[in-house]
Amino acid sequence: MMPTTESQIKALIRLLADENERVAKTISGKLVEIGYTAVPLLQEAEIEQPEMARRIEEVLDEIRGSRLEEELRILAAYPDDRIDLETGAFLIARYGYPTLDVRAYGAQLDTMAAEVRDRMGSRVSGEEAVKTLGRYLFTEQGFRGNTKNYYEVDNSYLNRVLDRRIGIPISLSVLYLLVGRRIGLPLVGVGMPGHFLVKFESERYKIFVDCFNGGALLTEKDCARFLMQAGYGFEEKYLATSSPRAILVRTVKNLMTIYQKMDDVVKGTRLSRFMDILEDGHDNEKKGGKKGECEQGL
Repeated sequence: MMPTTESQIKALIRLLADENERVAKTISGKLVEIGYTAVPLLQEAEIEQPEMARRIEEVLDEIRGSRLEEELRILAAYPDDRIDLETGAFLIARYGYPTLDVRAYGAQLDTMAAEVRDRMGSRVSGEEAVKTLGRYLFTEQGFRGNTKNYYEVDNSYLNRVLDRRIGIPISLSVLYLLVGRRIGLPLVGVGMPGHFLVKFESERYKIFVDCFNGGALLTEKDCARFLMQAGYGFEEKYLATSSPRAILVRTVKNLMTIYQKMDDVVKGTRLSRFMDILEDGHDNEKKGGKKGECEQGL
Protein backbone atom coordinates (compact mmCIF):
# COMPACT_ATOMS: atom_id res chain seq x y z
CA MET A 1 0.00 0.00 0.00
CA MET A 2 1.24 3.48 -0.88
CA PRO A 3 2.50 5.43 2.19
CA THR A 4 0.04 8.12 3.20
CA THR A 5 1.04 9.12 6.73
CA GLU A 6 3.25 12.12 7.35
CA SER A 7 6.01 10.01 8.87
CA GLN A 8 6.03 7.64 5.91
CA ILE A 9 6.20 10.49 3.41
CA LYS A 10 9.03 12.12 5.37
CA ALA A 11 10.90 8.82 5.29
CA LEU A 12 10.60 8.67 1.52
CA ILE A 13 11.79 12.27 1.20
CA ARG A 14 14.89 11.44 3.23
CA LEU A 15 15.63 8.61 0.82
CA LEU A 16 15.79 11.13 -2.03
CA ALA A 17 19.29 11.91 -0.78
CA ASP A 18 20.48 8.41 -1.73
CA GLU A 19 23.64 8.61 -3.85
CA ASN A 20 22.34 5.86 -6.11
CA GLU A 21 20.46 7.67 -8.90
CA ARG A 22 18.33 4.60 -9.59
CA VAL A 23 17.15 4.46 -5.97
CA ALA A 24 16.47 8.19 -5.95
CA LYS A 25 14.48 7.88 -9.17
CA THR A 26 12.37 5.08 -7.70
CA ILE A 27 11.66 7.14 -4.58
CA SER A 28 10.77 10.14 -6.74
CA GLY A 29 8.25 7.99 -8.57
CA LYS A 30 6.63 6.92 -5.32
CA LEU A 31 6.32 10.54 -4.16
CA VAL A 32 4.80 11.52 -7.49
CA GLU A 33 2.22 8.74 -7.07
CA ILE A 34 1.31 10.09 -3.63
CA GLY A 35 0.72 13.44 -5.31
CA TYR A 36 -0.47 16.64 -3.66
CA THR A 37 -0.52 15.11 -0.18
CA ALA A 38 3.28 15.14 -0.30
CA VAL A 39 3.66 18.71 -1.56
CA PRO A 40 3.72 20.58 1.81
CA LEU A 41 6.32 18.17 3.21
CA LEU A 42 8.40 18.41 0.05
CA GLN A 43 8.32 22.21 0.24
CA GLU A 44 9.41 22.05 3.86
CA ALA A 45 12.28 19.70 3.01
CA GLU A 46 13.34 21.93 0.11
CA ILE A 47 14.01 24.73 2.61
CA GLU A 48 15.53 22.60 5.33
CA GLN A 49 17.69 20.43 3.09
CA PRO A 50 19.05 22.61 0.28
CA GLU A 51 21.40 19.83 -0.81
CA MET A 52 18.31 17.95 -2.06
CA ALA A 53 16.70 21.00 -3.67
CA ARG A 54 17.21 19.84 -7.24
CA ARG A 55 15.61 16.42 -6.72
CA ILE A 56 12.77 17.88 -4.68
CA GLU A 57 12.13 20.52 -7.36
CA GLU A 58 11.86 17.78 -9.97
CA VAL A 59 9.33 15.84 -7.88
CA LEU A 60 7.26 18.96 -7.21
CA ASP A 61 7.32 19.86 -10.88
CA GLU A 62 6.14 16.39 -11.86
CA ILE A 63 3.28 16.44 -9.34
CA ARG A 64 2.07 19.91 -10.31
CA GLY A 65 2.92 19.75 -13.98
CA SER A 66 1.23 16.42 -14.65
CA ARG A 67 -2.08 17.67 -13.30
CA LEU A 68 -1.86 20.87 -15.34
CA GLU A 69 -1.04 18.84 -18.45
CA GLU A 70 -4.24 16.86 -17.95
CA GLU A 71 -6.26 20.07 -17.74
CA LEU A 72 -4.44 21.52 -20.73
CA ARG A 73 -5.22 18.47 -22.87
CA ILE A 74 -8.92 18.93 -22.18
CA LEU A 75 -8.70 22.62 -23.07
CA ALA A 76 -6.58 22.02 -26.18
CA ALA A 77 -9.06 19.48 -27.55
CA TYR A 78 -11.48 22.28 -28.44
CA PRO A 79 -11.35 23.97 -31.85
CA ASP A 80 -9.00 26.97 -31.93
CA ASP A 81 -11.68 29.63 -31.69
CA ARG A 82 -13.53 27.86 -28.85
CA ILE A 83 -10.60 27.59 -26.47
CA ASP A 84 -11.22 29.76 -23.42
CA LEU A 85 -8.36 32.25 -23.34
CA GLU A 86 -8.88 33.18 -19.70
CA THR A 87 -8.84 29.56 -18.53
CA GLY A 88 -5.68 28.93 -20.51
CA ALA A 89 -3.91 32.06 -19.30
CA PHE A 90 -4.57 31.26 -15.66
CA LEU A 91 -3.64 27.61 -16.19
CA ILE A 92 -0.23 28.75 -17.37
CA ALA A 93 -0.02 31.14 -14.42
CA ARG A 94 -0.78 28.29 -12.05
CA TYR A 95 2.39 26.57 -13.23
CA GLY A 96 4.45 29.46 -11.94
CA TYR A 97 2.19 30.03 -8.93
CA PRO A 98 0.63 26.71 -7.83
CA THR A 99 -1.46 28.24 -5.02
CA LEU A 100 -2.93 30.93 -7.24
CA ASP A 101 -6.59 31.76 -6.47
CA VAL A 102 -8.09 31.90 -9.97
CA ARG A 103 -11.53 32.93 -8.72
CA ALA A 104 -10.11 35.94 -6.93
CA TYR A 105 -8.35 37.15 -10.07
CA GLY A 106 -11.46 36.49 -12.15
CA ALA A 107 -13.42 38.63 -9.70
CA GLN A 108 -10.81 41.35 -10.06
CA LEU A 109 -11.30 41.33 -13.83
CA ASP A 110 -15.07 41.46 -13.31
CA THR A 111 -14.68 44.52 -11.09
CA MET A 112 -12.46 46.26 -13.61
CA ALA A 113 -14.94 45.60 -16.41
CA ALA A 114 -17.80 46.95 -14.29
CA GLU A 115 -15.87 50.14 -13.61
CA VAL A 116 -15.15 50.63 -17.31
CA ARG A 117 -18.80 50.00 -18.15
CA ASP A 118 -19.86 52.68 -15.68
CA ARG A 119 -17.51 55.18 -17.33
CA MET A 120 -18.85 54.38 -20.79
CA GLY A 121 -22.52 54.79 -20.10
CA SER A 122 -25.27 53.14 -22.11
CA ARG A 123 -24.52 54.67 -25.50
CA VAL A 124 -20.99 55.04 -26.72
CA SER A 125 -19.25 54.86 -30.09
CA GLY A 126 -16.55 52.31 -30.84
CA GLU A 127 -13.89 55.01 -30.74
CA GLU A 128 -15.11 56.31 -27.38
CA ALA A 129 -15.24 52.76 -25.98
CA VAL A 130 -11.64 52.04 -26.97
CA LYS A 131 -10.43 55.33 -25.56
CA THR A 132 -12.33 54.83 -22.31
CA LEU A 133 -10.94 51.33 -21.81
CA GLY A 134 -7.43 52.50 -22.63
CA ARG A 135 -7.66 55.47 -20.30
CA TYR A 136 -8.91 53.23 -17.49
CA LEU A 137 -6.23 50.54 -17.85
CA PHE A 138 -3.18 52.60 -18.75
CA THR A 139 -3.83 55.90 -16.98
CA GLU A 140 -6.11 55.22 -14.03
CA GLN A 141 -4.89 51.71 -13.23
CA GLY A 142 -1.32 52.37 -14.34
CA PHE A 143 -0.68 49.26 -16.45
CA ARG A 144 2.48 49.65 -18.54
CA GLY A 145 5.10 47.80 -20.49
CA ASN A 146 8.10 46.56 -18.52
CA THR A 147 10.83 48.27 -20.51
CA LYS A 148 13.45 47.93 -17.75
CA ASN A 149 13.28 44.15 -17.34
CA TYR A 150 11.57 42.84 -20.45
CA TYR A 151 12.57 39.21 -19.93
CA GLU A 152 11.50 38.99 -16.29
CA VAL A 153 9.43 35.83 -15.94
CA ASP A 154 6.57 37.53 -14.05
CA ASN A 155 5.83 39.61 -17.14
CA SER A 156 4.26 36.52 -18.69
CA TYR A 157 2.12 35.31 -15.79
CA LEU A 158 -1.29 37.01 -15.85
CA ASN A 159 -1.71 37.06 -12.06
CA ARG A 160 1.59 38.91 -11.68
CA VAL A 161 0.67 41.35 -14.43
CA LEU A 162 -2.45 42.17 -12.42
CA ASP A 163 -0.48 42.38 -9.17
CA ARG A 164 2.38 44.54 -10.43
CA ARG A 165 0.65 46.49 -13.23
CA ILE A 166 3.47 45.70 -15.68
CA GLY A 167 3.92 43.17 -18.46
CA ILE A 168 4.97 42.54 -22.04
CA PRO A 169 2.88 43.13 -25.18
CA ILE A 170 1.08 39.78 -25.19
CA SER A 171 0.28 39.64 -21.47
CA LEU A 172 -1.00 43.23 -21.42
CA SER A 173 -3.02 42.47 -24.55
CA VAL A 174 -4.57 39.42 -22.87
CA LEU A 175 -5.58 41.64 -19.96
CA TYR A 176 -7.11 44.16 -22.39
CA LEU A 177 -8.99 41.38 -24.19
CA LEU A 178 -10.37 39.84 -21.01
CA VAL A 179 -11.63 43.15 -19.64
CA GLY A 180 -12.91 44.40 -22.99
CA ARG A 181 -14.78 41.22 -23.84
CA ARG A 182 -16.57 41.35 -20.50
CA ILE A 183 -18.24 44.54 -21.68
CA GLY A 184 -18.98 43.18 -25.13
CA LEU A 185 -16.34 44.92 -27.21
CA PRO A 186 -15.41 43.27 -30.55
CA LEU A 187 -11.75 42.62 -29.78
CA VAL A 188 -9.20 40.11 -31.08
CA GLY A 189 -5.50 39.59 -30.60
CA VAL A 190 -3.08 40.24 -33.45
CA GLY A 191 0.26 38.46 -33.27
CA MET A 192 2.50 40.49 -35.52
CA PRO A 193 6.13 39.43 -35.88
CA GLY A 194 8.05 40.99 -33.00
CA HIS A 195 5.04 42.60 -31.34
CA PHE A 196 1.52 41.83 -30.17
CA LEU A 197 -1.53 44.09 -30.54
CA VAL A 198 -5.27 44.10 -29.95
CA LYS A 199 -7.66 44.95 -32.77
CA PHE A 200 -11.06 46.56 -32.30
CA GLU A 201 -13.23 46.11 -35.37
CA SER A 202 -16.86 47.06 -35.84
CA GLU A 203 -18.80 48.16 -38.91
CA ARG A 204 -17.94 51.81 -38.31
CA TYR A 205 -14.58 51.71 -36.56
CA LYS A 206 -11.38 49.72 -36.83
CA ILE A 207 -8.23 50.38 -34.84
CA PHE A 208 -5.23 48.56 -33.38
CA VAL A 209 -4.27 49.01 -29.73
CA ASP A 210 -0.64 48.85 -28.58
CA CYS A 211 -1.03 47.81 -24.95
CA PHE A 212 2.72 47.78 -24.31
CA ASN A 213 2.94 51.46 -25.17
CA GLY A 214 0.17 52.91 -23.04
CA GLY A 215 -2.70 51.83 -25.25
CA ALA A 216 -1.53 53.85 -28.25
CA LEU A 217 -3.99 53.66 -31.14
CA LEU A 218 -2.57 52.56 -34.50
CA THR A 219 -3.97 52.42 -37.99
CA GLU A 220 -3.10 49.64 -40.42
CA LYS A 221 -0.59 52.01 -42.03
CA ASP A 222 1.05 52.55 -38.64
CA CYS A 223 1.37 48.80 -38.21
CA ALA A 224 2.85 48.41 -41.67
CA ARG A 225 5.35 51.18 -40.94
CA PHE A 226 6.42 49.46 -37.71
CA LEU A 227 6.92 46.14 -39.49
CA MET A 228 8.93 47.76 -42.29
CA GLN A 229 11.14 49.65 -39.85
CA ALA A 230 11.68 46.49 -37.80
CA GLY A 231 12.90 44.68 -40.90
CA TYR A 232 10.03 42.23 -41.28
CA GLY A 233 8.50 43.76 -44.38
CA PHE A 234 4.73 43.90 -44.62
CA GLU A 235 2.26 41.18 -45.52
CA GLU A 236 -1.47 41.17 -44.81
CA LYS A 237 -1.14 37.93 -42.84
CA TYR A 238 0.92 39.78 -40.21
CA LEU A 239 -2.28 41.54 -39.13
CA ALA A 240 -4.41 38.39 -39.06
CA THR A 241 -6.38 37.46 -35.95
CA SER A 242 -4.58 35.25 -33.43
CA SER A 243 -6.79 32.50 -32.06
CA PRO A 244 -6.83 31.78 -28.33
CA ARG A 245 -4.67 28.73 -29.03
CA ALA A 246 -2.09 30.84 -30.85
CA ILE A 247 -2.01 33.35 -27.98
CA LEU A 248 -1.43 30.60 -25.41
CA VAL A 249 1.26 28.96 -27.54
CA ARG A 250 3.05 32.28 -27.91
CA THR A 251 2.85 32.88 -24.16
CA VAL A 252 4.35 29.46 -23.43
CA LYS A 253 7.13 30.02 -25.98
CA ASN A 254 8.01 33.29 -24.29
CA LEU A 255 8.29 31.53 -20.93
CA MET A 256 10.37 28.74 -22.45
CA THR A 257 12.81 31.30 -23.82
CA ILE A 258 13.07 33.02 -20.43
CA TYR A 259 13.65 29.81 -18.48
CA GLN A 260 16.21 28.69 -21.05
CA LYS A 261 18.09 31.94 -20.48
CA MET A 262 17.94 31.15 -16.75
CA ASP A 263 19.25 27.60 -17.39
CA ASP A 264 16.16 26.21 -15.67
CA VAL A 265 15.96 22.86 -17.41
CA VAL A 266 13.08 21.53 -15.31
CA LYS A 267 10.68 24.37 -16.14
CA GLY A 268 11.87 24.63 -19.72
CA THR A 269 11.16 20.95 -20.30
CA ARG A 270 7.73 21.10 -18.70
CA LEU A 271 6.73 24.13 -20.75
CA SER A 272 7.87 22.40 -23.92
CA ARG A 273 5.31 19.71 -23.07
CA PHE A 274 2.66 22.40 -22.59
CA MET A 275 3.49 23.76 -26.02
CA ASP A 276 3.30 20.32 -27.63
CA ILE A 277 -0.10 19.69 -26.05
CA LEU A 278 -1.43 23.00 -27.36
CA GLU A 279 0.03 22.59 -30.83
CA ASP A 280 -1.09 18.99 -31.17
CA GLY A 281 -4.66 19.74 -30.10
CA HIS A 282 -7.75 19.64 -32.30
CA ASP A 283 -7.55 21.91 -35.38
CA ASN A 284 -4.05 22.96 -34.28
CA GLU A 285 -2.27 25.92 -35.79
CA LYS A 286 0.90 24.18 -36.87
CA LYS A 287 -0.62 24.36 -40.36
CA GLY A 288 -0.14 28.11 -40.31
CA GLY A 289 3.00 28.61 -38.26
CA LYS A 290 6.43 27.23 -37.54
CA LYS A 291 6.68 25.02 -34.50
CA GLY A 292 9.08 26.36 -31.93
CA GLU A 293 9.29 29.85 -33.42
CA CYS A 294 9.72 32.55 -30.79
CA GLU A 295 10.22 36.21 -31.55
CA GLN A 296 11.31 39.13 -29.44
CA GLY A 297 8.68 41.66 -28.53
CA LEU A 298 5.75 39.34 -27.89
